[in-house]
Amino acid sequence: MKKNKLSIDRVLTWLTLGIFRFIFVKEGTNIIITRFGKYNRTLKPGLNCFLSCGGLFGQIYFFHLTNVNTLEVNYTNEVDIKEIVFDFPQEKVISKDNVQFKIDAIVFFRVVDPKMAVFNVNDYVKSLQLTIRSILRDEIGSFNLEEIYNSRATVSLNLEKEADQAVSAWGIDVTQLEIKEFELGEFASELIEQKQEELEKKKKILRAEGLKEAKIQEGMGLKVYAEMEAEAIKIRARAEAEAEKSKFDAEFYAYEKVAVILKKYPEVLTKYLQLYNAEKISQNLGQGKATTVFLPSDMHLMVRALNIYNTAQDERMEKINGESSRVGE
Repeated sequence: MKKNKLSIDRVLTWLTLGIFRFIFVKEGTNIIITRFGKYNRTLKPGLNCFLSCGGLFGQIYFFHLTNVNTLEVNYTNEVDIKEIVFDFPQEKVISKDNVQFKIDAIVFFRVVDPKMAVFNVNDYVKSLQLTIRSILRDEIGSFNLEEIYNSRATVSLNLEKEADQAVSAWGIDVTQLEIKEFELGEFASELIEQKQEELEKKKKILRAEGLKEAKIQEGMGLKVYAEMEAEAIKIRARAEAEAEKSKFDAEFYAYEKVAVILKKYPEVLTKYLQLYNAEKISQNLGQGKATTVFLPSDMHLMVRALNIYNTAQDERMEKINGESSRVGE
């Protein structure tokens, strides 16, 4: 196919006796035309024609260019305008903390102005390589090794911006610059060992802090439990005192009512004692025991006895109330 294209443009050139030069430009490339040694025009992809007169009024410009894949210098007339991937050669750099290591980078760039790329710099690929090498050394030298590892994306972005600014005057646009990997050599084993020691130290610290926190939580739990137990004892004592007081209040109320009734109807007590004594006599006779029963002859003495009992109950109630107040405190 290439031969057919070359044949067609040559035939067309011969038909014009070399006055006009016909040439096919491949897709993704440009060709520079000069006239009297100066830039004349840029030919776009497709069939192009320009005034030549045997090269007197126009000729195709050839230049030296480094191949991004082999790094060999070729003599060519084509400017590649596609985005080019440049797998950057391994470069030795020194970090801010004086660690020497090798770095691999990858560069994506494209030629946006073929005229500037060809005439503003000699071999724009080689010049781009040297510029990025210098930028890599300067940028990496402003960071510690750990910062470079932890902030690789940030470092790559800084490199991309600096490289793009540096080569913009050459009609080149650096679209991406990325750090692929690091080669630490002998320093790698020392760094790994140091990192492992730091990790073990952090683990021990975290373990000690965990045990300390557990002890604190355990002590707080025991304290809360003791406080709850003391409060429970107080509540139980208070409840028992209240129950005793309620029981006493009921008994006192019953005796008080009985005393009122006996004062009003003394004959009720006589009847009750007669019945009670008759029952006891019957039980004692059945069991062969003595049948003597004490029966108060004076009802006023019985009432007095009940009053003495009431006084004793009052004293008992005061005593219980005193104990209840001490428990509440």
